[in-house]
Amino acid sequence: MSTKSIIILGGYGGTGKVICRRLLEETDAAIIIAGRNTDSADEFCSILKREFSEKNISTVFADASNYQSLVTAFKNITLVIDATTATAHVSNVARAAIETGTDYLDFHFEQKTVSELETMKQKIEDSGRCFITQAGFHPGLPSTFVRYSAPQFDEFKKAIVGMAMNTEIEKPESIYELVDVLGDYKVDIFKKGKWKQAGYTDFEKINFGVRFGTKICYPIQMEEMYVLPKMFPLEETGVYVAGFNWFVDYLVFPLTFFLAAIKKGLGRHLIAKLIIYGLNNFSNDNRGVSFVLEAEGTKDNKPVKFRVVAEHDDAYEFTAIPIVACIHQYLNGNIAKPGLWLMGHIVDPNRLFTDMEKMGIEINTQNEEE
Repeated sequence: MSTKSIIILGGYGGTGKVICRRLLEETDAAIIIAGRNTDSADEFCSILKREFSEKNISTVFADASNYQSLVTAFKNITLVIDATTATAHVSNVARAAIETGTDYLDFHFEQKTVSELETMKQKIEDSGRCFITQAGFHPGLPSTFVRYSAPQFDEFKKAIVGMAMNTEIEKPESIYELVDVLGDYKVDIFKKGKWKQAGYTDFEKINFGVRFGTKICYPIQMEEMYVLPKMFPLEETGVYVAGFNWFVDYLVFPLTFFLAAIKKGLGRHLIAKLIIYGLNNFSNDNRGVSFVLEAEGTKDNKPVKFRVVAEHDDAYEFTAIPIVACIHQYLNGNIAKPGLWLMGHIVDPNRLFTDMEKMGIEINTQNEEE
């Protein structure tokens, strides 16, 4: 079998770097670091070649806003990973992948990515390409965790996902997607068997354990959650995220909403810089990510609660590890089938959990009768 080749568009960025290293550790694929800044790509490539001297590592110029550069870069490539923050150019990347016969994976936080790719769904299927979107941990893991927990119940009634994170971020571009989402905040949650738009009173108190304790969490939009009530007889489900610190939560976020009300995208770079300043200067030293599923239902006619906690000290690693675990299943051929898929819907949850634990994510489960 010929060697698989994976091009990481934006591979010299924060998460892109971690993905590159993890792929080199976990697979035999040839790795191509791509982006507009060839100096940064070449510099990182040199570092990796010293660390992984036996691996096939190279660079190529590719600009997400320049369609022809993408077509040139994607030729003879097995899989492209879109690790850029340029979600406005998703359609460019997708079209270039279809034209060159390249499979595709992204981990964009912005939920509109799904609807943009949906417009190309038939072309993706007709071309025989495998497109996986919404990979990573947020999105990516929420629906995976729900699917993982479903066999614990005869009747699955409730599945609440909570996330808490404390990390340092270097570049404003890394959180542009978060700023864009906050500027257009609209969230649906599923309660009492129906979807409804969340209000200010729709919060959850979630216990994140020793790392973060119990925190008040607010709902966030995740496209991957919409299908779950059709898959399972859930009465309630949703994804909730804890705040960061007083500076970000009570000063920066309100400013974000205010500016967005004046004009969409107003002050985008400024807000991103303020969030980074707040995260790096006003958060405590307890860095890391905690991801929690709290599920309820019945087993043998008895009420049962099931809880899963996944943790890691590094937010970049916590994003990259599920992606690489997903790529394991793709390279093995288990999920490499034509069509447009959300990671949380296509992966084997048990295999994903096993691979994530091997790569350093700590996962604990607790099952108890009420």
